[in-house]
Formats: sequence, structure tokens, C-alpha cells
Amino acid sequence: RRATTSTATRRRRDARAFALFGPPPDPALLLAEGKALYAEGERMRGYKTFERALRQDTIDVETRRELLYCCMCCNAAFGDVETAKQFLRDMNIAGLPFDVAMLDDRLMPLESSAQMRNQLVKFASGEMKSQGTVQREIFERDRAPRGNLGAMGGGGAGKPQRMGDMDLMNLEISGDTSAETKDIVKRVLGLVVASVVGFVGLFQFGLTFLR
Repeated sequence: RRATTSTATRRRRDARAFALFGPPPDPALLLAEGKALYAEGERMRGYKTFERALRQDTIDVETRRELLYCCMCCNAAFGDVETAKQFLRDMNIAGLPFDVAMLDDRLMPLESSAQMRNQLVKFASGEMKSQGTVQREIFERDRAPRGNLGAMGGGGAGKPQRMGDMDLMNLEISGDTSAETKDIVKRVLGLVVASVVGFVGLFQFGLTFLR
């Protein structure tokens, strides 16, 4: 009964919206509009149009794939590599691999720097991994032998437990923190060396001046 009531409420809400604002925009038309804006150099307006199309309830699979690809291209053109990677991942999940999209002449061209393109290619091929991801893989690999030993012992206490979300988060944070710590140490050492060199130089200059 609750599901029926929710469906009826949604239908009444959609009917009121239709009466006030007309029918919802067609995602395919918004896709064509966004591509035209992008071709004219209005990349941000085109990107907003693509996002608007993705928010529609009625959207077929092919249109959704192309919209995700177009959003990836826009963010690559903006230089936002992280957001471009997110859309690339969603595009791949939707059934449009990156390498296939690059060979499809019907799709919008990817206009970005060579560095951006290389990062997307590496990310798509799975070669680019964060340090937290590497640590997680090491954790999973090291856990497997312990799990096999527990199973051979026959006791339920030796059964390996599933790594939870907090464990994964801690691994990710640990990887990021170690990288940041290394950068901080490098900067501090650089400042110390520069200070020592500067002091020695001033000292030598002072001796020369006094002579």
C-alpha cells in the first residue's frame, strides 16, 4: 500500500509540474544543444546543458553514455582531471569504454592537452593507482594466506573477516598522509640547506668586507 501511495503521489506531482512548466526536456535534444554550444566555444554552457540532460528521469542508455562522454570531454578541456576521471569511470560502467569512444567519429572530439589525455589513457587502462589502492591490494594479498591457515585449523575464529569501509578509508588516508609527510620533509630540508648556505655566504662576505 505504501508503494502504491508513493507512486500516486509522484504521478500527481509530475502532473502538476507538467501543467505549470510543460513537458520535461528531451535528453536527446539537450545533448544536441550542448554539443552545438561546445562546438561554438561555449564549453561551460555546453557542460551545464549536458548535466541538465543527465538529471532527467527518462533517458535511454545510448544517450546517457554519450552525455557522460561529453561531460568527460568538457572537464578535460577545463583541466579538471579528477572530475574527468569520475565521468570516465561512469561512462565505462554504462558500457562505453574509453578506447572505443576515442575511435568513434560520431562522438564529440576530446580537446585537451597531451598531458591530460595521457592521464586519462593511463586511468582508463588501470595503470594509474593511488597509494591507498596499492596498500589495500597488499592488505588483501597478505590476508589470504592467514585465511587459508585459519580454514585448515577448522576453527571459526580463524575465518578472515571482510575489510570494512573504515579500514579502506584508513588505508587511503594513510597513503595520502605518508605522501604529504615526505613532501613536507623535503621542503624543510630545502629551507635548512638554503639557510645554511645563505649564512655561510653572508659570513664570508662580512670577513671580506672587514679585511
